[in-house]
Amino acid sequence: MELHRKLTIIGIILLVATFALHNNYSENATDNEFNYAYVTGIAMLIAFLASFVIFNKEKLKDSKI
Repeated sequence: MELHRKLTIIGIILLVATFALHNNYSENATDNEFNYAYVTGIAMLIAFLASFVIFNKEKLKDSKI
């Protein structure tokens, strides 16, 4: 399996984890707790961005912007 596909699958898993953590935090929130959905959300964005860059590497090199 290609690397960009693995990163996309990891991003999807992190998306589901972010959603689950956020819903759990919203239901059981106290003011002193850290919302771990931020950590998984940032990791998800990094995975999707890396997948996008790897998938479009050749097109980005040829870009004259």
